Order: sequence, then structure tokens, then C-alpha cells
Amino acid sequence: MPIEHQHTVKAGSVSKLLLIFAADARDPTVGKRGVKYDAPGAVAAYFREGETAAHPVPLAPGRLGQWSPGSLTEVDAELMPGVYQLGAPDEMLARGSTRALLLVRFPGATVTPIEISLVAYDPQDSERIGVSSLANAERHQFLRRAMPRLTEMELGLGAGVEGELRRSLTARPED
Repeated sequence: MPIEHQHTVKAGSVSKLLLIFAADARDPTVGKRGVKYDAPGAVAAYFREGETAAHPVPLAPGRLGQWSPGSLTEVDAELMPGVYQLGAPDEMLARGSTRALLLVRFPGATVTPIEISLVAYDPQDSERIGVSSLANAERHQFLRRAMPRLTEMELGLGAGVEGELRRSLTARPED
């Protein structure tokens, strides 16, 4: 059974909504419409890496954009058949593990297992994980005032390395 890495979530996140795709068991290229949380055989469970047991996820009715644990709702049967929103239990995303695997089963449907990487950072934080913080003038100004000698030395080293890189990039190879 292939498992795709589908989600990267900060460990300890709460009230997370996941999107899942339920394919029709007879034709996996078609989304299964009308899957019900209370259908006989509808089951969800998760396992966290490093733990010794799987945990059931009681399924419940849901509403788009609103979280509650185990809530399930179809996104749009006409425009996006087979796409459902599921409220991930907070315990599944708790700190203490680096991965979780969620399995969801419905009669007449196939749902690919959902692997969740639980990380120590917020993958949506553009300031700290994004490139924008590399040119943060306020941070550099603070460092210059707080540690003037260390900062001066590091800036000098960086200027030297940058100059070497610039020279190597602009140098033309001899023919």
C-alpha cells in the first residue's frame, strides 16, 4: 500500500482540518460521492510513531470550515466529488512524536493512508522559515549594537566569502 507524505504540521497544533480523497472502489479514478460518517463499516484510526497502540477516531457529522474531532463533511459533490474535510483529533498532532498515520475506511470507497510529519516549527511562518528573515535589517541592527565585535567579524567574513563567490561566478572559463 503506497503512502504519500501529504501533510507537514507543527507538533502541538490544534483544531486542524484535513482534506482527504475517497475514490470509488470500483473505479479509483472517480471520487466517491455521498460517503457518510455513520455508514456501516465507516472507520477511522491513527497511529503515532513511537507509541504502542493505534487510536480510534470516532466519526461525527461536520460542517465546512468548522473543526471538531472526527468531523466529516463532503466538500462539494458536484465540483469536487470524493473530497472530504476531516477534523483531526488534537491528540494525533500532539508533541512527542515526529509522524502520525491516519487510516480512513468507507464502504465502497478507497482512501489512501494519510501520513503527517509532525515538526517543531510552523511551516507557514514566512518570517522564520521563509527567506524574508535572511535580509532582516532590524535583526542586523540589533546584533551590531548587542555584539559589535562579533558582528563586525562575521560581517567581514561574509563580505569576503561573498566577494569570492561573485568573482567565481563572473569569471569566464578560458577557451
